Amino acid sequence: MEKIAHISNELKDWILNTLKTGVNPEAIASAMIKKGFDPVFAYKTLLNLVNNKPVETVVREQCPFRYEVPEIAKKGSVISTSDREIKVLMRIEKPFILYLDNVLSHEECDSLIEMSRKRLKPSKVVDSVTGEIKAAAGRTSSGTYYQLSEAPLIGTIEGRIMELTNFPIENGEGLQVLHYKVGEEYKPHFDYFPENKIQASTGGQRIATVLMYLNDVPEGGETIFPKVGVSVTPKKGSAVFFHYGNSQGQVDRLSLHSSIPVVDGEKWVATKWLRESEILEKF
Repeated sequence: MEKIAHISNELKDWILNTLKTGVNPEAIASAMIKKGFDPVFAYKTLLNLVNNKPVETVVREQCPFRYEVPEIAKKGSVISTSDREIKVLMRIEKPFILYLDNVLSHEECDSLIEMSRKRLKPSKVVDSVTGEIKAAAGRTSSGTYYQLSEAPLIGTIEGRIMELTNFPIENGEGLQVLHYKVGEEYKPHFDYFPENKIQASTGGQRIATVLMYLNDVPEGGETIFPKVGVSVTPKKGSAVFFHYGNSQGQVDRLSLHSSIPVVDGEKWVATKWLRESEILEKF
């Protein structure tokens, strides 16, 4: 069987961003070899990327991402759910981003923070090559996950997100709550998975994210989309919705984003990742 001796632009981006989170280059090269890459090519590629040198092979060009209008974009500047009106404060087309106000009440934000305090554990990442769940230097927050409808408040939020986005509850991963102290951050990353890590039983690819802010941050903690120069300031009860998948299975590399370090105070957020199909198997 012929060994693979080329990488796509998407895989190259994933490797670069994984390296930035502190993953050992040898671990990435070993994982590439297990996936069928030529060993010499794998180690040479990692060596070049670590030293900021071009990859000495033909990189397969991807077709430009084809933007599709998500259902939430068709609902106007004020979106009504069964229990509140959510206002669109900002809209960007490429990548598709909505900044939304009044997604959560202040009471809901406070309750979700209090529910989560005693459950916090150091945040981890899914290695983009190996699939291993591990700690990484580029993600220094702490957090916790909730099962679907684990508590009445969780069920209420999930139902509201369903009404807001038109994604079924079953297409969403369990709500994640994150806490950032002064100096903590999440370096640039993508929320979607590399192609070889997508499984139909776990809902397929991630295609959208709802990032909800649970408190006001005195300084720092903005969500940055560096490829398009967008910075979102945390506002209690507001949320950012961004959409990065389409019906052709493409993903939008302009959706690269980060949480910059908190300078003063603390930052609490709740994240809901939405997948292309129903999640049949826990992961």
